[in-house]
Amino acid sequence: MLIKYYTICFGDLGVETTGRHFGKDCNGMGEILLSRCDLFVRTCNPERSRGVKTHATTNLNAQELEERYGNRVRSRMRQMFNLISFDAKSVDKRS
Repeated sequence: MLIKYYTICFGDLGVETTGRHFGKDCNGMGEILLSRCDLFVRTCNPERSRGVKTHATTNLNAQELEERYGNRVRSRMRQMFNLISFDAKSVDKRS
């Protein structure tokens, strides 16, 4: 059986609302990021640097990401993402 995995891009990570499931707060995006990291690790081929890709943009810094998603998700982000940061004084890249 062939299973096709897709590259996904999440824009403005951290602005989503926290959901509720049976009266309990849950962080759906945090769970999605954890599952995408597991998928990345399972499909990674070190010889070709391939694996299921996940992209994200955010205005949050590392500390704010950890406060929002927790240490576990933040450590997985370090494994799964390449960080490209812009100086606060840089010109807005959106057109």
